[in-house]
Amino acid sequence: MTALVDIGNRALQALGTRVTMTAAELSGQTSNEAIQLNLVLTPTRRALLRMAPWACGLKTANLTYITSAPGTPENTTAATTLWQPGQPPPPWSYEYQYPVDCLRACWLIPATQTGFAGGIPITTAVTGGAASFWQGPPVKFQIQTDAFYAVSAAAIAYGGNNNAVGDILTLATTPSGNVPIGASAQLTVTSVGAGGVITGVSVVNSVPNVSNSPSGGTEILGGAYFAPQANPVAVSLTTGSGSGALFNLTFTGPSPQRVVLTNQEFATMAYIQDVLDPNLMDDQFQEAYVKILAGQVCMGLTGDKKLANMKVQEANTIVALARQSDGNEGLTTNDITPDWLRIRGIDFVEPYSGPFSGMDWGGMFPLFG
Repeated sequence: MTALVDIGNRALQALGTRVTMTAAELSGQTSNEAIQLNLVLTPTRRALLRMAPWACGLKTANLTYITSAPGTPENTTAATTLWQPGQPPPPWSYEYQYPVDCLRACWLIPATQTGFAGGIPITTAVTGGAASFWQGPPVKFQIQTDAFYAVSAAAIAYGGNNNAVGDILTLATTPSGNVPIGASAQLTVTSVGAGGVITGVSVVNSVPNVSNSPSGGTEILGGAYFAPQANPVAVSLTTGSGSGALFNLTFTGPSPQRVVLTNQEFATMAYIQDVLDPNLMDDQFQEAYVKILAGQVCMGLTGDKKLANMKVQEANTIVALARQSDGNEGLTTNDITPDWLRIRGIDFVEPYSGPFSGMDWGGMFPLFG
């Protein structure tokens, strides 16, 4: 088992130091080595995860719906002459929450199956049978920000019944007419009394990279509402069997949140997530992490620019090797679907399920000047 302190000690070893830290020393920052490492552990890990298609960081998840353009199945209101707040920015039709653990959005998977069952034949070939996988190239999308009210706390107005610790409660929304009002906040049941009456809940964080609270900790925020909801708020969905609970919510905002804009209904995104457990990290990732950490803390511990640049270059070499390894793994094909087939909705090229072909992963870590 590899622990974070092992990564830190390997970085110190790469510098030629004779210091070995304990886990308590690293977390308590009781030495200069521990202080310097804590300054760069998180930002360096997140930057490194964005720089190569590490398999240990790739994740696929369904996005949380916020709003859509008038006329879509989810928003039956009449179209407006000009764009209005509460609608996805033109020319996009759908707006989703940015995943809380996302470091780099890679692609959206097309969810429309076409050309295999029923309807007008799209080629002269014999058709029949349903599609067994999603067809077509990745769906276009754009990352942007939008202003929302978020839930920072929830007080129990009525505890309901038959709830259990660990249940995830999705709160109901009260739209004005048919206008979408945003993504619902979720609560985790932390304690219950007799009969499953809720006695404690916590807000499920859904807003990545929020600013620090005045107390010094990371603020927990949930939901993405265009307007605060009237209290008390009921529960629309639960992972358990409870019912009847009501909550009085505390809202913050409006403040900016990142969103995903696309024309894909029921969007599913593949993205690079933040990997916190060293045991999940790819071997090449661990080695690159050790080298770049050594380079980052070298200036603070020794002031040796030459040694620091040597470790940065070693990390960059491993990143380049990781990109090559990714290109050689998985199913690689040079087949190209002719344009006269693609225009009819058939495209057998699957760049979103194979290697990260065509993905611009940017440059490398810069050297110290």
